[in-house]
Amino acid sequence: MSHSGRGKQSKRSALLDPIQDIYNRIRNRLPSPQPPQLVTGTELATKSFTRQTVTVQNGFIAPPKMSGDEVANTNTPLPVSQANCSTSVTPITKSPTSREPSENVNPQYNAYAAIGGLPTTVVIPEPGVQRAKAVGSVAYEGLKLVLQGLSDCSGMFPPLKTAAGGLLTIIKIADAVSANKEELEDLKAKLEAIISIIKKYQKYNGLRVLDHRIEDFCNAIADQVNAVEKLDDSSLLTRVAESTKDAGTILKAFRNISILCDVFQVDTQLNIEETVENIDDTVKSISQRLNSGSIDKLNHEMTSHKTRHSSYGDPVGCMPGTRVNILADLDAWASGDDSHKVYWMVGMAGTGKSTISHTLCEILDRKNMLGASFFGSRASEKTSNARLIVPVIAHALARASPSIKVEIVKAIEDDPALAEPTYSNLNEQFKKLIYNPIRTTAGKVAKTYKIIVIDAVDECVNLGVVSSLIKLILQSTFDIPLKFFIASRDEDLIRSAFYDLPKLSTTFKLHEVEKHLVEDDIRKYIERSLSDIKSPGLDPTPDAWPAPSELSKLLDHSGRLFIYAATTIRYIRDGRKLYKYRLSLMANPDSKTGSKLQTSTIDGLYGHILEQACASREDSEVIPMRRLISIIEHAPVAPFHASFPDFITDSTRCSPKSYPSFPALVSSEGHEMLALKCLEHMNRSLKYNICNIPEELTLSRREATNSLDNIGEISEALKYSCLYWASHLAEVQISGSDLVTVLFVFLHTHFLHWIECLSVLGELQTGLKSLESATAVLSRLQMTDIRCHELQLLVDDARRCLQMNFESIQKHCFEIYHSALAWIPNESLIRKVYATDVSRAPKLTLGLSNSWDPTEIVMQNSSGVNSVAFSQDGSRIISGSDDETVIWNATTGEVQAELKGHRVQDELQGLRAEVASVAFSRDGSQVVSGSYVKTVRIWNAMTGEVQAELKGHTARVTSVVFSLDGGRVVSGSYDKTVRIWNAMTSEVQAELKGHMDGVNSVAFSQDGSRVVSGSYDATVRIWNVTTGEVQAELKGHTGLVNSITFSYDGSRVVSGSYDKTVRIWNAMTGEVQAELKGHTARVTSVVFSLDGGRVVSGSYDKTVRIWNAMTSEVQAELKGHMDVVNSVAFSQDGSRVVSGSYDATVRIWNVTTGEVQAELKGHTSWVMSVAFSQDGSRVVSGSADDTVRIWNATTGEVQAELKGHTGLVRSVAFSQDGSRVVSGSYDETVRIWNVTTGEVHVMTTLSVKLPDSSEVHRAGTGKFFIVYPVQPMLSIDPTLSISDDGHWIVGALRDCWIPSHYCDFTSSSFSRDRACFGYSSGRVVILDVSVAL
Repeated sequence: MSHSGRGKQSKRSALLDPIQDIYNRIRNRLPSPQPPQLVTGTELATKSFTRQTVTVQNGFIAPPKMSGDEVANTNTPLPVSQANCSTSVTPITKSPTSREPSENVNPQYNAYAAIGGLPTTVVIPEPGVQRAKAVGSVAYEGLKLVLQGLSDCSGMFPPLKTAAGGLLTIIKIADAVSANKEELEDLKAKLEAIISIIKKYQKYNGLRVLDHRIEDFCNAIADQVNAVEKLDDSSLLTRVAESTKDAGTILKAFRNISILCDVFQVDTQLNIEETVENIDDTVKSISQRLNSGSIDKLNHEMTSHKTRHSSYGDPVGCMPGTRVNILADLDAWASGDDSHKVYWMVGMAGTGKSTISHTLCEILDRKNMLGASFFGSRASEKTSNARLIVPVIAHALARASPSIKVEIVKAIEDDPALAEPTYSNLNEQFKKLIYNPIRTTAGKVAKTYKIIVIDAVDECVNLGVVSSLIKLILQSTFDIPLKFFIASRDEDLIRSAFYDLPKLSTTFKLHEVEKHLVEDDIRKYIERSLSDIKSPGLDPTPDAWPAPSELSKLLDHSGRLFIYAATTIRYIRDGRKLYKYRLSLMANPDSKTGSKLQTSTIDGLYGHILEQACASREDSEVIPMRRLISIIEHAPVAPFHASFPDFITDSTRCSPKSYPSFPALVSSEGHEMLALKCLEHMNRSLKYNICNIPEELTLSRREATNSLDNIGEISEALKYSCLYWASHLAEVQISGSDLVTVLFVFLHTHFLHWIECLSVLGELQTGLKSLESATAVLSRLQMTDIRCHELQLLVDDARRCLQMNFESIQKHCFEIYHSALAWIPNESLIRKVYATDVSRAPKLTLGLSNSWDPTEIVMQNSSGVNSVAFSQDGSRIISGSDDETVIWNATTGEVQAELKGHRVQDELQGLRAEVASVAFSRDGSQVVSGSYVKTVRIWNAMTGEVQAELKGHTARVTSVVFSLDGGRVVSGSYDKTVRIWNAMTSEVQAELKGHMDGVNSVAFSQDGSRVVSGSYDATVRIWNVTTGEVQAELKGHTGLVNSITFSYDGSRVVSGSYDKTVRIWNAMTGEVQAELKGHTARVTSVVFSLDGGRVVSGSYDKTVRIWNAMTSEVQAELKGHMDVVNSVAFSQDGSRVVSGSYDATVRIWNVTTGEVQAELKGHTSWVMSVAFSQDGSRVVSGSADDTVRIWNATTGEVQAELKGHTGLVRSVAFSQDGSRVVSGSYDETVRIWNVTTGEVHVMTTLSVKLPDSSEVHRAGTGKFFIVYPVQPMLSIDPTLSISDDGHWIVGALRDCWIPSHYCDFTSSSFSRDRACFGYSSGRVVILDVSVAL
């Protein structure tokens, strides 16, 4: 291939030479032509093949002489060992022409990494023939078989036979000199993938496109072989073992071959039908992603089977000869094609789950079947963090496959937060880092199963996350070539996750294995371990130890518990010379516990050890021990085994009667101590600018973000205190005065500092959860300490402050001191407590609420929202709209998932993709949606994939809902029918006919025996699901029934109608129990609270109303939506309401107080226009209430209310001197007002000249523009503007965030450091940012 100019490729060849092309793409990323440099490792792997001899100079390989173009194309040199400084090697070069290299080189750049190869640093093995003995290892034998397969393909490509033979030569020697056998396994996997690729192309008659690729691949391998063969052929293996110099050459060749395999895989996986230009772009993108370091962020130490921590010392697998049957069964499961793809090994503490998991990993690793492993443990923060499981798995999969790595890096490029350990959206993370990359590459790699081993998930802190992950795995394994082995104790959340989908997994109960099999394995373990303990170094006296009787008793005590045996062995070994005495103690313990609990054996062991530890100590010495163990039980300090904390906190198992020296710890007391210590530490350590960031980076700026580099400035102790003080506080039963005092100091002095710290750590969502938890705790504790009530109010106020400004603070920690404090209400407790900080923030001089609005979160959708619903646990909200279905985080308002199947599939068919109704299944794992294109779809809520499409309706589907058990779906349609579907089979179980017009709404009763439906025919019907008969027909509405639902107990039905009323019916008699009147337009949606005491309704009048279901009175009228409210729902606890509207927003309302926001004084309808006077001292506003108002921009007071227009005022402006105001209206007039006298002049001519020489010109009916006599003064020249997304006021020196609550302004104006906004509610807001400067 010839080159024309720098980095340009000739189009002589019909297909791109992938290896040279990748090299060129890397070269072209350099900023400017490089001076002559030394040959790089990349060139060894990528150039075409004319051999020359070169020498090593200054520790780098010197290049052959090259042409001018080639010099420009060289890159950074490849470092080699100083031991090789005199070695001549045989590189691969492009041309025999020469030029002397420059000494100006950059040894830091490693070009190997640019194409995803292994590091080029040569690890020199230990000298000596012991390395030679490794020849013939398991890894080598496996590679030999694979190379035979590669040779078998030589009938298609003859050069492969020679290449395979050459590879075997290098690999045999590399196996002898390399200390890292994983490299051999990696190469084996890569060669297997290459064989698969070749066979795939053969199957589809695409072999011709591989000709030149395989030829170049084989030639490159030949050059590496030749480099090795130039060494002395005689006794090569022995010489290599003794020569670090030759070993380096061999390992370098070996690793070059590994790189070549990567390049070959990536190249042949490209779409060969693309144009040369498209392939060029694709290879460039791939090479960049293979070079990306972003994948390293997914790696976390101590989590895999090779790096995990164990309290026993170095983690080991099962002792040879033990657990034989179990391991054989697991091996068969892993290798089989027909077995379930998820295997759950469940067992009580101490039965040896982790040891079995470790051994399984070793077995799979040897067979190249291990995809990834994660070993949970309470021993460290990382191993107890369930949110790290997905990143760790993704990292391991990326290391195993260049193709998968490319896809994962691409996902991280699209959303960098995916790689962060604090990423909270588990569904999206699993989908983008595991599910999608595997699905995308499944057709490009060998389709044998890889096994993912996840051990001890019960030891992760958040079992809710574990449960969600298990459900994700169960629902996703259909479509990806992965199997999952999961080991845990039998925890409720874990069990329920598996039992919700019992047909998708295999369950094996380890503690139910036949007793004689377990006892035989434990016997082998104890006998071999005691034999190791009996050492001549400890006791040179030979005797028959252990005594058979003691061994027998120890076996009896161990029963089926490996943990008992392991703990006993450790206790005996740690006694050193007292090992015989300790064995006797353990074989003959005092029988203090008569418990028949399943745990009695291990309890006796732990109790005995604690009694021995306390035997020679005074009570005063035992107290610190108890405190220490309290910390171990609750904090990330490693206990010996998870069963110990369970024992030490159970007063039944560790009773004072059985163990008087060390009775059970009271869990709440330990939590109280830790909460106290956390708060004390935060009070000592938290401060403004905790990371000492330069002052210029603390300013409020739209583009400002937190830096990950700053996390290291926060100590582990402070990090723990910030994250977990509230979780410890939540467990306190009776608070001491000290705890309340330090909490008071924390909330009154360091709340803002704490929020700053959480933002830096990427844990801001923990802040919201902590404040919510603390509010509940303080409400409970106020009975014992009156101060708790005041603190509860402050904590809840703090939560609202954080929630309102979450998005800005999450991005930049210093916004808690700037923008966030500007928008909190006048009566906010945070505003009063932190008055000094508030004084430095921007100030709202007009329009600030006095108290918190009932609206907690406003979530902006892209189109009108038709349907909303809470998940059962209240953590998520689903909304269905004109263009998509979205799952939202109900705490932060962030998008968790977008379900786009309706839009994508329906628009392809030219259909309207509007989603009319959505609902969660009870366990939150599925979503059902109904659309205007006659279909019902069931979605996987975790992955966003469509699981089922239910077809049968002949008109638009208006309403859908799951039955309580998730097994059925009911739907209503404009085709006048109600249908009940089997959610698993998608079959129609019943079609209910009887309505005379379209069905608008349907719902199941809690027990699933009945369905209620509301229709355009103005009736409500209750159906028997079993018989399909109508049990009751409820008549009374005078307009169509738009929404219905049962009360939780099934005794009542509530309905909302276009007749503007809400009715509550007796579900048995059909009689109306109450008629709720108040809405001024059609009622669109109604629902009962869980306790049946309240009803919430949404209406065309744009309001949400909460009614007392017993008295029919309105408890609250929630205003804020700018268009029809289509859907409403209560959270499970009744504290919140969610609403969706045609204004394209979803709002979450706090309804616990029942207070209605006081009306702000001002306009009573939309503010259509606002404008500053030229000196910035006043604001004029025009409204749809037909009035014009003039405001003092400093005090916010109304200076004048100008009435006279008979239609909405569309535009307003001041004259230049501010003595006149001009207004244009829909009443077709333009009016000029004298600000001083209030007199008004109605324009009847085309133009009017004002006293200050300003000219007003009519510009149509009710429209005008002003021409000023001189250029506007500096003060009217705005230095502020609005960002494109409408969320930031952008200034020259500082910016200011606008919360969602204030983003829906209808008009705006700016004057130097002031901004004015008008709203549809009639509110006018004036913000002064100068006070923050």
